Amino acid sequence: MKKFAIALLSGVLLFGAVCEAKYKAPEGVRSQGTKKSTYIFHNQDADGDGKLTLEEFKNQNETRDVKQENRFLKKKGLYKTPEEQFKEMDADNDGKITPEDLAKFYDNQSKELKKR
Repeated sequence: MKKFAIALLSGVLLFGAVCEAKYKAPEGVRSQGTKKSTYIFHNQDADGDGKLTLEEFKNQNETRDVKQENRFLKKKGLYKTPEEQFKEMDADNDGKITPEDLAKFYDNQSKELKKR
C-alpha cells in the first residue's frame, strides 16, 4: 500500500511539472501592472477618452484598496502623493496618462518593492 501511495504521489508531481512546463500565459497578459492599469482605467476614466487626467487619477485614491496599499507603501518608504505619481507617469507632460504609462509605473513600483 505504501509503494502504491508513493508511486501515485510521484505520478501526480510529475504530471504537475509537465503541465507547468507547457503552460503559456494567454496573449495580452503581460504583468500585474497591466492588470492593475486596466482595472483603474475601467473604473476611473470618466470621459472614456482612454486617458486619465490628474483629477480622474486622484479619484481612485479614495477606494479602500488604494488606501490599504498606500499604508503599505508608507511602511516601505515608497509612498508618493497622487500628484507625484501622476507627474512621474506623465512622460510627455500633456496632463494625461495612458494605460501604458500607468502599467509601467506600477511594474517599476513592484520591482522597487522586491528590492526591499
